[in-house]
Amino acid sequence: MAIAASITKILQAAAAGLTSRRAIAAAPVVAVSLVVGISVLSTRSDPAKVATREDAAPMARRWVSTSEGVTDVADGKAKVDAKAKATSKAKADGKTKASTTPGGQSALGGNQPGGTQPGGKQPGGKQPGGKQPGATPAAGGTPSTTPATPSTAAPNPELPPLVQGTPPDPSLNLIGAPPEPWPDNCRCAPLTGMGIDSPFGAKGSAVAIKVSNAPRADPQTGLNRADLIYEEPAHGIMDASRFLAVFHSREIDTIGAVRSARTSDMQLLLPLGRPIFAYAGSNDRTEWAVSERERDGWFVHASERQDGTSVYSRTDQSEHGLFVSRNNLQNKYGGATAPPNPQFSFMDAGNQNASAQPAKRVDLLVAGNHSGFLWDAKSKMWLRFQAGKPHVNKTNGAQIGRSSVIVLTTRYQGSYADMNSMEAVTFPMPGEPARGQAFVLTGPTVTQGTWSRSADGDLFDLRDLQGRAISLQRGPVYVGLVSSLPTVS
Repeated sequence: MAIAASITKILQAAAAGLTSRRAIAAAPVVAVSLVVGISVLSTRSDPAKVATREDAAPMARRWVSTSEGVTDVADGKAKVDAKAKATSKAKADGKTKASTTPGGQSALGGNQPGGTQPGGKQPGGKQPGGKQPGATPAAGGTPSTTPATPSTAAPNPELPPLVQGTPPDPSLNLIGAPPEPWPDNCRCAPLTGMGIDSPFGAKGSAVAIKVSNAPRADPQTGLNRADLIYEEPAHGIMDASRFLAVFHSREIDTIGAVRSARTSDMQLLLPLGRPIFAYAGSNDRTEWAVSERERDGWFVHASERQDGTSVYSRTDQSEHGLFVSRNNLQNKYGGATAPPNPQFSFMDAGNQNASAQPAKRVDLLVAGNHSGFLWDAKSKMWLRFQAGKPHVNKTNGAQIGRSSVIVLTTRYQGSYADMNSMEAVTFPMPGEPARGQAFVLTGPTVTQGTWSRSADGDLFDLRDLQGRAISLQRGPVYVGLVSSLPTVS
């Protein structure tokens, strides 16, 4: 029975993976994998025991894929039994209990039944009297970048409460050396809405680099000076995460450790315009996809295999010993690339989003990497931590700081280039936009809402629960692509 159930799961996973518009190319590989998988399952004494990767975190939950992402679920029978017992007890007591969210703590403090605020208002909803929390933009104050096209889709009315999970332990020392200040000599950097101290100026290329986040690569070099950081899966659902760091406005040369490309990177690069894409290497299928997208004009790629010592250097021969020179990349490929397009809308100083709520901390899980950010009023930045300690820059110990932290729930699926490698689905399927839930922390506030992308190359359309566009405070940005809800406190 166990073997039959396992085979069924393999067939279901294969069917789900092949829904990708580009996964058809992987069909022969999947077919072979099914035969091998069935053979292996028939000889294994305990299918529940699996080998783990060197940098994988221990499995803590049982995961299931849904339209909103991959989440942990209770056994179906246990749910039925629990519901029957609760109903029986309610009848015996002569009263009915409203369902509550386990561990759901309000961002304003206290437990809110069913995840609603006092008075039955949802987080991010209207306050009594129709007033919205926070200041409204001043007259004539417009964002410094072009806002995303208004979404015609209504916000999902079934979004869960703002805060999920167990409140974090506040006793841990997660504050390190102050983050580096960001240049504020102009409002000319398209990715931050702030100043520029790069020797290449505003006309320099955007340089997107794949940076390792395996435990042996932490702390990284130069990551703190990226204008925009994406964090996404590196391998399996509970393995280490990996960064796609985009550099433009800051003076920084050596960056690393550099790791290999993923198929999900390309959809994040396309909205930038025509950046330089630097990575260690990739498997043959991913390399083919990178080359195809380069011919389509999405970016110019620079791998260690192709460019060697002209732009790359090694401290050792390990997989975490590769570093890249941003200056050499710019000098070599700058003529074939372009400055980045703005990715988000920035608001004027002193303003905040209409449905913003106070926030001081967010904890999240990207693939198997637990991390988070704490609001620091002194630097006016969100300070990153992971593995229970401050996440710092290797060369000077400065903690990584972001003006805005965006957490997007996404669906994970096996990549068409390697079904064992998960990719975050930020790209639309035929006839169906990519979408999910959004938690936008900018300044000392959080705004809950949704995100969507209707076409290749679209920006992330961020909307609050009332359908209003969400803007950011000026400064560097982090985007975490998660499969489970963050904890905001």
